[in-house]
Amino acid sequence: MLSTDPKGAGDLILSGGQTGSIDSQGHVEEDPVPQYNKLTPVRYAFLTLIDAGTGTNLWGDLQRWGGLLTGFDSVGEHLVQEFEKQTQAAERRSRLKLVKSVDPAYPAEVLKKHIDGTVTVRIVVDKNGRVSEAKALTGPAELFPPSVEAAKQYQFDPPKDAPVTTELEMRYGYSPAPCPPGKKGDHAEVFYAEKLPMNTEHPGFLKVVGDINEPMPPYPEDAREAGVEGDLELIISVASSGDVVGARVLKSVDPVIDEAALATVHTWRFKVTRGEQAGFPIKFLYRMTCDSLADK
Repeated sequence: MLSTDPKGAGDLILSGGQTGSIDSQGHVEEDPVPQYNKLTPVRYAFLTLIDAGTGTNLWGDLQRWGGLLTGFDSVGEHLVQEFEKQTQAAERRSRLKLVKSVDPAYPAEVLKKHIDGTVTVRIVVDKNGRVSEAKALTGPAELFPPSVEAAKQYQFDPPKDAPVTTELEMRYGYSPAPCPPGKKGDHAEVFYAEKLPMNTEHPGFLKVVGDINEPMPPYPEDAREAGVEGDLELIISVASSGDVVGARVLKSVDPVIDEAALATVHTWRFKVTRGEQAGFPIKFLYRMTCDSLADK
């Protein structure tokens, strides 16, 4: 599904040169006669891959949109190309066979400060199955060095289509033990898998450097009783004021969980650097455990 930012209603140029307008719900209407003097850029376009059977969002991405939605050299074409590129990369990653993994060290001085979280490390695997490059992308900065050091020691079977780029997640802090076989978890926990700072790879966009109001989303009672678990992935749009002005689901867990999380992130406010409004990925982990984080 190709759609636009609901808050970005305005005018646009369609494929073939025709002009039109888009409303706040994403509906496009062509002008009877082209009116090029009223062109107003719309901020973002989204491409979302949806499972036709379940309605679950499987993949999504966004790009800034200056007017051309579909057709040659349009934002729609660019998003499809990005999807194809990521699909090919995912196929190469899926063929990687791990031979050796290394747990990262937890520096004592960092542990004393109660700094925890998840560090995502991007690695490049060479033709010999060794990690030739490793770069920490997100997570607490204090945990970047041990995460990169551990990632460099990973080994894989030599891949056929080297080099292969993939990502590793290094988790620090409390990790709930799995429930014994046959026992249902009775503690509902929500974990924030993406830590500050958050920044994009695009120059001129703002960067999130701190939080002012960032409550965790609830674990809805209906979902808890049903034992629903999963990883919820969102994209949030942060304005220069630090307010979250848009949010949408990229990977769904459950409609009730999704809606509660969306309502929560719309209340968030951050400390930001100067720059244009930007989109950031957010990931929540919903787990039913047999021991509670609150008891630790």
